[in-house]
Amino acid sequence: MASAVSRFLAQLHAMVTSPEPRPGLHPIPASQPLTFGAAIVPPLTYYIALLLLAPPPPPIVDSIYVITIRNILALTAGFLFFRLPLAYHVPQSIGLTYQLGLVGLYGGCRVVDAFFISPYCFKHIPRRVKYVHKPRIETPALEEPRRMKEWSDGGVKEPYSHKEKGKASDEPVTDQTTQAGVQPTCKPTQANKRRRSSLSADIARKMSDSIPGVACDSYFAVQRTLNGPDPRPVLETAMTENGWPQSLRDRASWALELELSMRGVGFTWTTADVRHTRKTWLPTVGNRVHSIFVHTLPVLLVSWFVIRTTYVRYLATPMGRMESYHDEHRGRELELFDEKLPLPVQLLLTGALGAFLMAAFSLGHSLFAIVLSPLAPSPLAFFPPLYSTRIWDVTSVRKFWSYGWHRLFARLFLVYGVWPGEWIERKLTGKRSDEPADVGKVLGGFLSSAFVHSFSVRGVLGGDWSSAAGEAKFFALNGLAVVVEGAFARAVKSSRKKRGLDASMWYDGWIGRVWWLTVLLGSGRNFARGWVKSSLVREIAFQ
Repeated sequence: MASAVSRFLAQLHAMVTSPEPRPGLHPIPASQPLTFGAAIVPPLTYYIALLLLAPPPPPIVDSIYVITIRNILALTAGFLFFRLPLAYHVPQSIGLTYQLGLVGLYGGCRVVDAFFISPYCFKHIPRRVKYVHKPRIETPALEEPRRMKEWSDGGVKEPYSHKEKGKASDEPVTDQTTQAGVQPTCKPTQANKRRRSSLSADIARKMSDSIPGVACDSYFAVQRTLNGPDPRPVLETAMTENGWPQSLRDRASWALELELSMRGVGFTWTTADVRHTRKTWLPTVGNRVHSIFVHTLPVLLVSWFVIRTTYVRYLATPMGRMESYHDEHRGRELELFDEKLPLPVQLLLTGALGAFLMAAFSLGHSLFAIVLSPLAPSPLAFFPPLYSTRIWDVTSVRKFWSYGWHRLFARLFLVYGVWPGEWIERKLTGKRSDEPADVGKVLGGFLSSAFVHSFSVRGVLGGDWSSAAGEAKFFALNGLAVVVEGAFARAVKSSRKKRGLDASMWYDGWIGRVWWLTVLLGSGRNFARGWVKSSLVREIAFQ
């Protein structure tokens, strides 16, 4: 037994320390295996520069000498971040090499934003925001079974599930006075028939109206079990901390919190999905644990099983080890995704990859929230829900990317995609600065996402940009879909208004669901094709 353990440890050590790329990994030519020093120096340099970025006191931080030193450190950190995925790879893992591209590009862009774009273009250095959560009394439940809470990644679907003035709707609302958790289960009235509600709410109401009391109680008991522990209802107040940091310890805390906060949680450049209504709920550790075991892990395991089964059955052939091959008879490069997978299997693999990624992000988010929960009330322990709506409540492509997907890179896409896109549209159309430039906003955001993801997958495809075009096509097509659906929706509403009809019909939500699923699965084949070609699917399948 001891000898077997020793052999296993020896093999594990050899695998971890081996400089040879694992099968299926094609790093950028001339890149080297990542070293500890190369990995730690960029974020460490960035952190030291952030120590000098925090606003005064002391007044010396605004002196020309400190600003010069700070900018030199920032330029060094940015250069090292951008260089990271170009000069290094992780030989043991395709996925980690892909992540290295994301980290390098995100880190470099974040440094440029924090030290140069925000301070010099907008005269703004992020201020820390202090959150105060005071317990509040939740609206009492009625005598009949109440509508089950909407959950998202261990917490309630916040703030978009809240029903304004008791009305249920497929449209997300962000009214400051709304709250969730209660819906009367009375007999349908004419007004109720006109209300559109989520799938879960429809099922709950129909069950309570049509089955005996004992069975209805059992049904809602099962629903409460699936929903998990209740969150804490609180009244949230966010205040900018002026005159902070004061001491060196405060400054060190400010720098660490800003460096680790991808969504700007705890700072004035917080992303939109983190900004809460005042009435909100704080997910507890129990919520997170329940979410992991009841929601996240089942999705993760089922989607992984589909990915592995698909790879083993269709792609794991001797020829398939390169994920593409040259057909001498037809004289072109063939990809196994197209040649080996029937269209239904392509769509199945695409959906499984999307579900796997959503569940993996959710798992990591919840685990970090659990581990760092003892640090509360520090912003480091504040983990707002990663996904702000349930997937079946999404009724358009725009809503999927706005509410149904994570926004960890939202600040990057805002600064380097949305703002330039809006500026270009206004220049081309002559719009004023106070007029919306939605087309430029959407296309700019999606094109920046296309570049970021293509840059990352390029690092595992030997640096070949053409091979990395799949992810770029995916995001570009989704941007076009958002623009097209917006124009179509406006045209339909205008036509209905002219005919004296309601702006929204009962079937709009279902048409929207079919539409966004068709777009995501259809365009997502480009994404899945790239992941098959880069052997990322192979690594996920443990092959």
